[in-house]
Parts: sequence; C-alpha cells; structure tokens
Amino acid sequence: MNKKFTYGYIIGIVIGVILSLTSNNTIAAQDQNNTTTTIEGQNQSNTIAGQNQFSPVPFNEIPLVVINYTYGQYKFGADFSLDFGDLPVIEHDISATAVPNMRLDKDDTNISLELQCDNNDICDTSLAPESVSIYLVDDAIQDIHIAENSIPTIQLGSNSCGSLTIEDCANFDFSIPGNIILGDYKIVVEMSFDEAKWIFINPIEIVDSTYPSTNNVTVRCDDLSIALITWDLLIGGTDEPTRTNIEDVLGDENVSPALITDIIDPPLERLLGEAKGKCNNIDENVERVLEEVDFEFLP
Repeated sequence: MNKKFTYGYIIGIVIGVILSLTSNNTIAAQDQNNTTTTIEGQNQSNTIAGQNQFSPVPFNEIPLVVINYTYGQYKFGADFSLDFGDLPVIEHDISATAVPNMRLDKDDTNISLELQCDNNDICDTSLAPESVSIYLVDDAIQDIHIAENSIPTIQLGSNSCGSLTIEDCANFDFSIPGNIILGDYKIVVEMSFDEAKWIFINPIEIVDSTYPSTNNVTVRCDDLSIALITWDLLIGGTDEPTRTNIEDVLGDENVSPALITDIIDPPLERLLGEAKGKCNNIDENVERVLEEVDFEFLP
C-alpha cells in the first residue's frame, strides 16, 4: 500500500507541474497580444494590437477647398486630417496650400464654397460624409485648438450630406453677416465623417469696400489686374490720332496728367509691377494674360 501511495503521489506532482507550465505559457502569449498606449491628457488603456488604430486620410488624397466670390476665387488645402477611433490620431500638414491675402467683402452676395478634386482625391462616395460647415474664428486662436475643439465664432453656412458625395455636399452658397465686426479672422471649413474629419484653415480679412476710411482705397488684385489688362488692350488697339484725341479731351477737362505716356509711366507701370509681384491669388487665366501686359502702342 505504501508503494502504491508513493507512486500515485509522484504522478500527481508531475501532472501539477505540467499544468502549471502550460498555464504560464498561455498567460505569456496573451500578454504579448496586448499593448498599452498612453494618449496625452488621458488615462492609460489596453487595446488589442492592430485594432481601432487607423491612420488619417493622407493629405495628397484630400481635395482643395475653393471659395468663389464676385471677382475670382481662393484655393487652400487641408491643415488637419483626423481619425476618431478608440485611439484618436491627428495629423497636421505644415506645408498646406494657403492664401496669404485672403479677403471677403461683407456686402458680397455671390460667395460660394466648392471642392477642387483631381484623380487622386477622395471625392466620391468611398468615404460617406455627414456634414460640411464653414465658419469664422478669432485670428488669435491657434490652429491646433481649432482642430481639437471645433470652436466656431461666426457660422457662415453648413450642409447635412445625407447620401451626397463629398464634392456635392461641399457645394453651397454662403454670406458674411451684415453686422460683422470688420477685421482679421480665420476661415474654417470642416468636413465631418463617421469617425474622421478634415479641417481647412486660412487667415482672412473681412472688409467693406464701400466705406474707405482713409485717402487710400483698397483695391482687389483681380480688379486691378483686369483694369491693367484692359488698358493694355485699349492702348495697343489705338493709333496716334485716336490717342491724341483722348489727350485733347483730358486737357480740355483740366485732367492731369493728360498725355498718354505720362499716364502709363510711372503710374500704370508701378501698378503693373505691384500686381505681378504681390498678387498671388488671382485666377490663373487672368494671371497668364497679365504677364503679357507691356503697354505697347501701335506704330
């Protein structure tokens, strides 16, 4: 009896050791499948590796925003691409396309929003949008705070997308409130998806061109460009007798300078140089024709 008890006791110990080793290996294997990730400002949380961690849409697949107004358009790119999975990820494009002198007149009634898509952009229904909104925030607010908190100061317009594509949903008219305080802001276009967002931010000045406050009147680059192109075409199509008649009329009305050459040089030449050097937000076709302006006379 003692020998049988001894053998049984030994066999029981061996089985216990084997079960213990098997259990430890299983736990170790489970630990390797878990990862602990710390998000700034949040408590630590465990998640299975490879799940609920997605990269935001790359910037080269996000279209440009286009703001159309009475005399032209402005185009700017996405500054932030966000993914709101269990582990939120925010990417910032520090080299996003921007407009340095963007202005909108509060009395302009022909302002609209649209997208400019190329073959690489996500503009179809592969990413279903929920809404598109456009608003103004104070120019002192940092871009990253806008991206993290969506803090509109003045809502300009919005669309609920329903079954629309991103391109269709981002196509709508909007206006600047008539009682707005004139000055500097940031214009923000926000495109929201199920668990993602695109945010476009650009500095902007809201102006009222009907009430100049000094002896200097602000002139839009596109207006100036068209005026210079028109001068060039008119001068290039007139002969000497016609130009003389114009100078006679100006002289009779005591307008100075009255000579065509004095009108062109230096005033128009100076304006042409400033338009070519400082205007970088005009329509590309207008810009192309402006480069050809030289104020040449017919023989």
